Amino acid sequence: MDFNKKVIALLAVALLATGSWSCKKIIDEAPESTLDISNAYRNSTDADAAVIGIYGQFLGLQKTYILQNELRADLVNVTANADPYLKQLANHSITKDNPYIDPRPYYKVILNCNDALKNFQLMRDDFRMSVDDYNKHYSDIGALRSWIYLQLGIQYGSIPYITDPVENVDDIKNLSAYPRISFEELLTRLIDFTEKLPYKEVYAYPTGNPLVITIDGNNTQKIFICKPFVLGDLYLWNNNYLKAAENYSKILNVENNNTNINIAFDAYKVVYSGGSAYNDQAVRYARYQDENSLLYDQGWKTMFSAQNTNNVWNSEFFWGIPYSSSFKPGNPMIEFCSPLYGKYLIKPSQAAIDNWNAQRQNSGIPYDARGKLSYETTASGPAITKLIDNVIPVSNLNKGGKWGIYRAALLHLRYSEAANRDGKTKLGWALLNIGVANTFYTGTRSSAGSPTPASFDEINTMQTPYPAPYYLDARNNADYKSPWYRNTGIRNRAGITALDISLQNDMLGLEGKLIDEGALELAFEGNRWPDLVRIARRQNNPAFLADRVYQKLLKDGDPTASAARAKLLNPANWYLPFEWK
Repeated sequence: MDFNKKVIALLAVALLATGSWSCKKIIDEAPESTLDISNAYRNSTDADAAVIGIYGQFLGLQKTYILQNELRADLVNVTANADPYLKQLANHSITKDNPYIDPRPYYKVILNCNDALKNFQLMRDDFRMSVDDYNKHYSDIGALRSWIYLQLGIQYGSIPYITDPVENVDDIKNLSAYPRISFEELLTRLIDFTEKLPYKEVYAYPTGNPLVITIDGNNTQKIFICKPFVLGDLYLWNNNYLKAAENYSKILNVENNNTNINIAFDAYKVVYSGGSAYNDQAVRYARYQDENSLLYDQGWKTMFSAQNTNNVWNSEFFWGIPYSSSFKPGNPMIEFCSPLYGKYLIKPSQAAIDNWNAQRQNSGIPYDARGKLSYETTASGPAITKLIDNVIPVSNLNKGGKWGIYRAALLHLRYSEAANRDGKTKLGWALLNIGVANTFYTGTRSSAGSPTPASFDEINTMQTPYPAPYYLDARNNADYKSPWYRNTGIRNRAGITALDISLQNDMLGLEGKLIDEGALELAFEGNRWPDLVRIARRQNNPAFLADRVYQKLLKDGDPTASAARAKLLNPANWYLPFEWK
């Protein structure tokens, strides 16, 4: 079997057929007294297989990640079909026997990362792997481990930080007895480790690497974690805003030198809809101001439904992992979200629906169409479609799809959060609302308000007046196109009216609006609980989190709403019990 065929086989088994580990005791994974991995790392092909296998196990974390980060927050609630344990997540009445709080699925992947990292070092030292291959493989798995540990810190607060391989069964049994470190110390250690990784480019394996191939219409490059985003998030949580922005900026500008001009101008830039096949990411209608002509198969929704070789998907997502329609378990969110092909266990909260309905489009339509493109009304009730629209069509025989983790809108919101806190509030407002050129331009405008520069002096105002990492060039005329000239802002791309310009000088006000926008743009994707915790923690304002969860429960008629709010006003109650069953 040649290498490409071997990778295809590995992907089919490892990425697409991961089983449910959380139902079994970890001891069941190792029937022998020692774990012999001496024959697993003989050459670079084995190293590639180890990476793919780890990502296969990592894919099994999606269910835990989505449920913990969305159901505990304000945008998702349970249906009447949900079991008591899901209800506990939703209203913060969690008991220690709740299976959805088990930390062991995270640690299973971490232990395999630890094993791989050790063996990559041994392979490099005795020349079974080149230094270049070592740098890429080690950094990829190291960054993935840092991302998982960040999720553990967000969910559990104080956790064991284990970086050494586990080589016998007794050590596995005793993992729960490891000393725990605080979330603050965890962030410090993760930043130190991740900064020292030898390869920190955006893509783990550049084009031409044997791991970058196309399988069943899915390109593998963006399966692998985006390392600057991990570092950016770590710094953002640690309130080092300049370093966070430096790492986010690295991604924002990664495609600028691409020979394909459409990729250079569109990738990760949040652009308006135009003639390029690469920039059809805006909310669109077949007929202007006709809400009945909303396009479901073009524009904003295609970012989630398209294959990851599609131009629209590639211009928005920079980390996403596919499921297969041919192998179990398939996309786990179908079971939770679909009334027709699943058990319909979770749904959009009324608070989430009200958020979309409170917006107003530039055309006058009185709601945010991103809601209609994220959920649908069914006979069973409102059903989340965003997480399963990437299965075309969904059926009992087709439960594939993909887990989209990092995308451009998330990047813009995080970068704007860092810029705002670092004194560049106007830049954060621009990326949230109407884009760089429209915000910073000071010259003449058309009757519609668009820049119509009459001189090079006016053209030169279509850029941010800040040094890197906050310099974004959106200059544009008949002879000159800068990388950011198509940038339109998150709300403008969705067709939603801009927020008041007074927020350009209101750091705390804009910070809240950035998180509010996350509810509209990023709903159900797994970012909501971290966003609420991060801001409440930074502002030392528990009510920022507690009030939003309270409104969810109140609007959905949950009698525990007041009790949940009171509980969440104590930051110690933001964290799950760390129970090793």
